[in-house]
Amino acid sequence: MQQLGKLVAVETQMVMLTATLPPSEEDELFRRMHFERRQVRIFRAPTARSNIAYRVVRVEKERKRQEVEATVLAMVQQKVRKYKSGKIVVYGNSVPKVKGLAEKLKCHAYHHHAVGKASMLEEFMGGKQRVIVATSALGIGVDVPDIRCIVHIDWPFSVLDYAQESGRAGRDGERSEAIMMVQDGEQRAADDKQGEAEQRLVRAYVEGIDEAATWRGEV
Repeated sequence: MQQLGKLVAVETQMVMLTATLPPSEEDELFRRMHFERRQVRIFRAPTARSNIAYRVVRVEKERKRQEVEATVLAMVQQKVRKYKSGKIVVYGNSVPKVKGLAEKLKCHAYHHHAVGKASMLEEFMGGKQRVIVATSALGIGVDVPDIRCIVHIDWPFSVLDYAQESGRAGRDGERSEAIMMVQDGEQRAADDKQGEAEQRLVRAYVEGIDEAATWRGEV
């Protein structure tokens, strides 16, 4: 979005398309494009997809890191049993956390500096590995049709990241899940005001939708 303002110099009619821009980011888009809202006609489909169940799983704040990790492992293993042939992606924010969890799950750890990312993705897409643990490096542009469950073990960096990552699920139109695992009271650094705002938006994205229906027939 940072480069979009340069398009204003073209001085011609524009059609702008995006699959993930949430309503909360529209004003920022208009600001960067030097548009006023009255100048723009918007056609919007729901940001969340109706075949994905979004939910938050809260973990008690007092639980130790090892206990939280054990909860994640148990959940992933349960989803593997539930979805007989579907795939599961677990997202974490740090490479050490991703590597550690992947080792316990005996699957690939996919991140920006990982060696052999292409072969990892090939094995995952082909079903040789049904589970993969990844950072946001596995996000935009990845289209694996039968991902049945996305699990976030950290707050995503932004609403757009969450939309991209959770949107990897159910690309074939089948029912799928996007699960956010958070510890009660979990917050980012107190001086990260933008991060806190993004965190609230992600929570609203998940929990606000969650009130509508178990499966998202409407948003």
